[in-house]
Amino acid sequence: MADPFRAYDVRGLYPQEVNEELAYNVGRAAVTFLKAKKVLVGRDCRTHSLSLKKSLVYGLTDQGCDVIDTGYCSTPMAYFAAQKIHALMITASHNPKQYNGIKITKKGVEGIGAHNGLPKIKKLSEVCHFKDPKKRGKLTKKDILPAYVKEVRKIVSGKYKKLRVLIDAGNGMAGYVVPKLLKGLPIKFDMLYGKMDGTFPNHTPNPLIPKNTRELQKRVKKKYDLGIAYDSDCDRVFFIDENGKRVRADHVLLLFAQKLLKKGDRMVYTVNSSRIVTEKVKEMGGKPKPSRIGHTEIPLVMRKEKAIIGGEISGHYYFKKFKYADSGDIAALLMLSILSQSGKKMSELFVPFCRYAHSEELNFEVKDKKAAMKRVEKAYKKYVTSKLDGMSVDVKDYWFNVRISKTENVVRLNAESEDKKTLKKAVAKISKLLRR
Repeated sequence: MADPFRAYDVRGLYPQEVNEELAYNVGRAAVTFLKAKKVLVGRDCRTHSLSLKKSLVYGLTDQGCDVIDTGYCSTPMAYFAAQKIHALMITASHNPKQYNGIKITKKGVEGIGAHNGLPKIKKLSEVCHFKDPKKRGKLTKKDILPAYVKEVRKIVSGKYKKLRVLIDAGNGMAGYVVPKLLKGLPIKFDMLYGKMDGTFPNHTPNPLIPKNTRELQKRVKKKYDLGIAYDSDCDRVFFIDENGKRVRADHVLLLFAQKLLKKGDRMVYTVNSSRIVTEKVKEMGGKPKPSRIGHTEIPLVMRKEKAIIGGEISGHYYFKKFKYADSGDIAALLMLSILSQSGKKMSELFVPFCRYAHSEELNFEVKDKKAAMKRVEKAYKKYVTSKLDGMSVDVKDYWFNVRISKTENVVRLNAESEDKKTLKKAVAKISKLLRR
C-alpha cells in the first residue's frame, strides 16, 4: 500500500489507505500539531466522505477541539473559512471514486504539506499517544456557502452580458456551488452532470485529462459561448471555447494576467508551463516567477513575491485577493467577466498566445520512476536547464519538463516546440526513454 501522507495532503485508496481509523487519528494529531481550539470541517460528495468526516470530527472533539461542521463543502470554501479558522476538508480532489483524503489548511490560509508539518502530523497519528484534554470539544453546524459566494462576487466585481455557458460539474461539488454563484447574474447557464454523485458515473472528475471533457466539448460547439469543466472539489477548472476546443490552462493564466497585472507586478507560473507564459508576461511589463508544482508550493512563492496571480497547467488559479489560495469559482467568474467585456468570441481571446506546439501533459506508468528519470537525464545531460521541480530540458528546437508525480503513481511529461512535426519526434524519443 502507498503512504497516504503525500506532498500536499492526506490521500489514498479507501479503505485500504484512507479509512475511519486514520481519519480519527489525523483529527487528534491535527489538534495537537495546530494547538487548535476550534476548527471548521467540510466534505465533498464522495460515497465515503460522510463516514470519514464523522470519524475526523470524533478525533477532533476527543482531543478537546470545538468543531464547526459546514456539511457539503468545496475546497475553495474551506480556504475561505481558513482566513479566520483552521479548516479540514474531506476530499480526494480530482482522483477517481475509490480515493479519498484530508486537506488541512491552517488559519491564515496556509496549506499543510510535506514542507510545513504533515510529516509531524503523520508521526503523531501513527504513535496514537495523545495528551488527554480537560474536556471534550463541542460540535456546531454552519452553512458558509452564502458568505463564500458573497466574497467571490466581491473579488470579481466585473460586468457581465448575457453569455450562454455550459458547466460540467462532473457530479461533484460544482453542482452544489455554481447555481448559487451565478444566481442573479445575466449569465444563461446549463449544468452538465450537475447532480452530486460520489460514484462519478459519467467520467472521472479530472478535467486535465482530455477524454473527460469530450462530452462538454461536443455540446458546447455552436450552441454556447463557452464551456467550463470543474474537478470534483471545485479548486480547478478548464475552459472550452465556442468551437468546442480545449483552452490550455497556461493560456488562460496569461489572459488573467493581461487583465490583472500592472507594470512591475509579479505572476507565478509552474516549471511545466509553456514558454509563451514568460515571454508574454515580460511583454506586459510584468515579472514572471517560477514555482514548484502543487497547491502548497505556489502560495509560498506568491507570498514571497507578493504576486497578483499564479497558476498551474492542471487548471489551478491562485489569487492574491483570495489570500493566495486557488478557486475555480473565481477563475470562472473572471473568465465570464473578461469575455463579456471583450466584444470577442472566446477563441479570439487566445490567438496571441498560440505560438508553440504543445503535447499537453502526458502520463507514463513505469515500473521504476527514478530509473526512468535517470535515463532521461543521461540522454539529455548537457541540455538540462533546471531541477527546480523534476527536470527541465532545452534542446533548442524543442524543450520539455519531466517529473515524478506527487499525487499519482506516474511520471509526467510536458513537451513543446515551434512546430508539430518536431514535437512529435521529441515526444516519441522521450517516451521511449521513460518506458524502456
